[in-house]
Amino acid sequence: MHKKWLDLAPFLGCVLLALVCGYLLGRLITERRTLVSVPMQMRDVSRPLVPTVRVEGVVNGQLKGSMVGSARLFLDGTQVMSDQSGAFLVPAGSLLTNKIEITVPSGMRFVASRRGKKYYPVDSASASNLAPSNRVYFRTAEEAERAGYRK
Repeated sequence: MHKKWLDLAPFLGCVLLALVCGYLLGRLITERRTLVSVPMQMRDVSRPLVPTVRVEGVVNGQLKGSMVGSARLFLDGTQVMSDQSGAFLVPAGSLLTNKIEITVPSGMRFVASRRGKKYYPVDSASASNLAPSNRVYFRTAEEAERAGYRK
């Protein structure tokens, strides 16, 4: 039995040597990788990468929201400035104004609504209240009256 172990000794020695060499080689490679400096960049994960403007809505005539990052917001040509937390509250006057531009066809002096019964001069306050999609134009007051409208 003692002879049997002696016959296996060279084989077991080679296996043990291979294991030790493998272990040491693995440690050497691992240590070398940690010694090589890899450039790393740190960033604040609490801030998004994209500058963002978040508008919450209009509250009591004030535009309320927040800005994150290097975002910039302009309202009527003026830059909106936020506080240190990024929140802003500015007058929303220009956002609440409904601007409708109506082009009056050339030569037309009177206007009426398809749904109404009266006609008005195109430059009057009553004419400015007519919906653009319902407008009917006339060159003369007589033309409007022949179409069934009255003054």
